[in-house]
Amino acid sequence: MPALFLIALLGLFGCGNGASPGEQDLKNARKSFDNGFFLEAEAGYERYLQLEPQGKHRKEAWSRLLDIALNIKADLDRSVALLEAMYLEQGADKAEASDIMYRLGELYQQLGKPEKALESYEKSLRLSQNLPERKVRAQLQLARLYRLRGSYDLVLETLDDCSRSATNTKQKARCLYELAQSYSFINSWAQVKKAVNQLLALEGASEELKAMGIFILADMYEHDHNYEKARELLLSIRDTYPNPLVIETRLDNLK
Repeated sequence: MPALFLIALLGLFGCGNGASPGEQDLKNARKSFDNGFFLEAEAGYERYLQLEPQGKHRKEAWSRLLDIALNIKADLDRSVALLEAMYLEQGADKAEASDIMYRLGELYQQLGKPEKALESYEKSLRLSQNLPERKVRAQLQLARLYRLRGSYDLVLETLDDCSRSATNTKQKARCLYELAQSYSFINSWAQVKKAVNQLLALEGASEELKAMGIFILADMYEHDHNYEKARELLLSIRDTYPNPLVIETRLDNLK
C-alpha cells in the first residue's frame, strides 16, 4: 500500500523534464493487457505512473490498475487503496472525485464496513451538489445505510430531497419508491399513499416499479383490515410485479 501512495504523491508533486521515459512502459502495458498478461500489464502501468508524473494518460493507467485489481484479482483491499490514491490525484475535478468516492462506498459495503461506506457516500454527495445524477445516486445509497442504522429522520430527509433533485424519470421514480417504502416501515400510511400516488402519476416510470409501489399500498390496506381493497390491488399487479409467486402467496393468505 505505501507504494501506491508513493505513486500518487509522485503524480501530485513530481515535475516533468520534457522526456517521456514511461511511454514505452505504457505501450507495453496496453499490449499485455489486451493479450491477457495482467501481471505484466499491472507492472507496466505502475512504472508509467512513477515515471510520468505529468503524463496525459495517467487516468487510463489508474483505471487499468483498478480494473485488474477489482475484476481480475478480485482484490478489494488493493482496489480501495487504488481509489484512495486516485482521489489524492484527481480530487480537484469534482465529477471525478464524486465518482471515486461513490465507488469507494460500494467497495466498503462489500467489505462489510458500513461506516466507511457511509463516510464515502456522504463525501460523494458533497462533491456532487451541482451534478444532479451523481447527487441522486449517492442519496439513494445513503438512505439505505441510514435505514439500516434506524436513522429514519435522515432517511426521510434524504429521500425527500432526492425526489425533488432528480432530473430524470428513472431516478425520480426510484426516490419516490424508496420514500414510500421507508414511510411504510414506520407505519406513516398517509405519507406512503402520497409518495406512491406521485410514483403512479409519473410518466415514463417503469411498470415494474409502479407495481412495487402498489404492493406497498396493498400492505397499507391490509394493515387497516381492508382486505378486499388489498386483494384488489394485488390482483391488479399479478402480471407486472417482479416476483409473481409473492403475489400468489399474499392472495392465498388474504383468503
